Amino acid sequence: MSAHRGAVGVQSRGGGRAPARPPKLSRELVINAALAFLDREGWDALTINALAAELGTKGPSLYNHVDSLDDLRRAVRVRVIGDIITMLGRVAEGRVGDDAVLFMAGAYRSYAHHNPGRYSAFTRMPLAGGDDPEFTAATKGAAIPVMSVLSSYGLDLEQAFPAALEYWSALHGFVMLEMTGVMDDFIDVDSLFTDMVLRLAAGMERRKEPAPQ
Repeated sequence: MSAHRGAVGVQSRGGGRAPARPPKLSRELVINAALAFLDREGWDALTINALAAELGTKGPSLYNHVDSLDDLRRAVRVRVIGDIITMLGRVAEGRVGDDAVLFMAGAYRSYAHHNPGRYSAFTRMPLAGGDDPEFTAATKGAAIPVMSVLSSYGLDLEQAFPAALEYWSALHGFVMLEMTGVMDDFIDVDSLFTDMVLRLAAGMERRKEPAPQ
């Protein structure tokens, strides 16, 4: 009887349940938390101490799972690049030509708007990995889904790579103008975006022609 009362007393101490313990940390959990943090607070706000506070722990605890802030940011960027590659490949699956280009462009634009912090991580310069082969491979891999779609216009590898850069430059420029509010005065931004993408697509056939001397 007394043991039962003691157990109840411990449970109700402080007028309610004891606060839940912070989740057990792992590298995967830390990276996932950083991704969520990015979308709320932005790239520049991501620090070890800020993320540790988000996780209900102290900064030194995170160093058991990431080597440094640079390591954390690199891991976040690699994850984001991988997610974008997967997303672009999925939306373009089974589609070719203008249909594929439009779906891919729309998915890219939607990702940027729904995940602004992650998109900032993706486009943070420099994109090249320097002496980091894994990161360099990840950034180059981001062009593969786009090049695959552009090959449906009859472009070979040599023609598709610069075409993919042109395509990405246009999408990124448009998205950044939207996200900074520059597009607010336009009446129908969606139609403007579609028109831009289709104009890019219309130029793909010309890339098969010899470059003017």
